[in-house]
Amino acid sequence: MKKTNDELDSIFDEKSLHRTLKKAKYKAILRTVFISVLVVSFVIGLFVKGNNYFIASKGDKITDRIITENLVMMSPNTYTNTDTISIGVLKGTIKSEVFKVIEDKVIPWGAEDITYDLLGNLNASFSTSSTIVNETTVYHIPNGQREMLFYVPKYKYKLYANDFDMIKKYPNNKYMEMAISFNKNYTLKEVQKMLPISAHQTWYWVDNYAKSTVYRGGPENGRWLLGISKPSPQLGAQLTTTKIKTEADFLNELKKTDPGESKNLKNRQKNGLIIGVVITGTKKELLALRNEPYVKAASLGAVVDKY
Repeated sequence: MKKTNDELDSIFDEKSLHRTLKKAKYKAILRTVFISVLVVSFVIGLFVKGNNYFIASKGDKITDRIITENLVMMSPNTYTNTDTISIGVLKGTIKSEVFKVIEDKVIPWGAEDITYDLLGNLNASFSTSSTIVNETTVYHIPNGQREMLFYVPKYKYKLYANDFDMIKKYPNNKYMEMAISFNKNYTLKEVQKMLPISAHQTWYWVDNYAKSTVYRGGPENGRWLLGISKPSPQLGAQLTTTKIKTEADFLNELKKTDPGESKNLKNRQKNGLIIGVVITGTKKELLALRNEPYVKAASLGAVVDKY
């Protein structure tokens, strides 16, 4: 039985409508996918920019704080370069290089990575360590240099470092650093006047210790001590921006990071805040302090060639 023209037209209209609906469906899907891709790309781009901005801003603030803290609590004769910030997802890493300056000679001293997040949580890792040989000898790893040790005057120790005899055996073509622990507290001006001019004073140890009548287990190392830096007259002076000249300057800087400790030290200034000093020079210049009555202990640190 043959189909009429009306029936044929109806069939073709249904097929045409189906094709049209199918095309419209594909276009709708493509439009939805395209819009979704745009939205996701925008959100990801916005997240990346926001993440980078806030992580970098947080890193800059932490770096500024570290620099401020280093002005009052930096290992003697060391300098830190903290200008590298690595940005990750919701976290960042501040990479620091540490080096020591003895007169005009530079010694690589290590590296430090500080990982942080937006909440300010910090996690520090160091590329160096210390190896204790005996009660008065500690070596810095991996460079093998000696580390200076410090003895608090108000504490008692079973054994005190006295490295003057040791440095007599060194050749004359060496620069050395040495930590001098005093027999009591002095003012900064007193220290600057009583030491021989030949020995370069590069760092002053600030007393923030409570009184104790028991024996101390061992001396302090230089990493976490409070101190006033006085860079060596050559290279060191070009590597620092410190403007601390007096105890008052030091307390003002300390107040920026630890107001409580600054107030505590301010109230204890009457007997002087300085309990030790770090000096640099040749063995002849350092030996000038050998028989001084204010020297309670003398600990040799890093040694470098003059030439």
